[in-house]
Amino acid sequence: MKPHFYNLRSRLGMINLPHRMNALNLGVEYGGDAILTRDFLQQFPDSPVDTFDFPLPETIDKTKYFDIQGESLDLAQKFITKTLKDDEVQVVVGGDNSVSFAALVAMMKHADVSRMGCVRIDSHPDMNSIASTPSGNFHGMWMRPFVDGFENHTVSKLVPAKLTLNQILFIGNMDINPGERPFFGVGKSKVVSPTDLKKNKKESVDLMKRFVQYFDFIYFAVDIDGFDESIAPATGIPAKEGILLDDIAEIFREVKKKRFSVDMVEVNPKKNGAEKTVKLAQDILLRLLQ
Repeated sequence: MKPHFYNLRSRLGMINLPHRMNALNLGVEYGGDAILTRDFLQQFPDSPVDTFDFPLPETIDKTKYFDIQGESLDLAQKFITKTLKDDEVQVVVGGDNSVSFAALVAMMKHADVSRMGCVRIDSHPDMNSIASTPSGNFHGMWMRPFVDGFENHTVSKLVPAKLTLNQILFIGNMDINPGERPFFGVGKSKVVSPTDLKKNKKESVDLMKRFVQYFDFIYFAVDIDGFDESIAPATGIPAKEGILLDDIAEIFREVKKKRFSVDMVEVNPKKNGAEKTVKLAQDILLRLLQ
């Protein structure tokens, strides 16, 4: 199956400063442009590339933020659903992490949700509600509507089905806010941390492999900030002691054995260290798609 690349240019997921940060992540909307270079795409000569532009945060009425976000995500997922063919692998490249909402909705329309496993490399669960969010930014809430109720109807009505918590595996340092804690614990969302990989690598890798092997379809979402800042510095919130690529090399091989889709988000080509961060993103995509 050949990849179909979707460049979703967005930083609409952030209308306020990110949590614990003192600057907006300006430039993240061009992450897809930086990754999908001519040299990179030459390795996939027959693969289509489509682009979708979200409105910029500074151009919208902030009092209608969630409605505008929902309407934009709906247009994006419809764009993907209309153009993706059955023999193609959906590859969404962002943009801020909120674009993954559109990617997951679109994928749910192409796969049996009851047999779908969701693997997320990230440092944040992005499961806040509007009431619990510390920032007010949708990029920290985008997954909440897939696992629980969400206060905005324009957004929540887009979700075609809920995921159970045992369908979700997180890989990374989980910076969990109070409103997200109910989704973690025994019998809930699984987490493999960098500490787990250092102390018990075989056990951790086996857990990841069993998770992937159990499902028929894998939605594989990569927020580049899940990786250590030494290899992924050009992102919104660089990770201290994050994941290293060699730690999880086997997960890519397992995912490739399945039907899958992939998201790659939060690469900011305007930040220091962009070259190595873009290279990491491209390397991950090549491991999955070649």
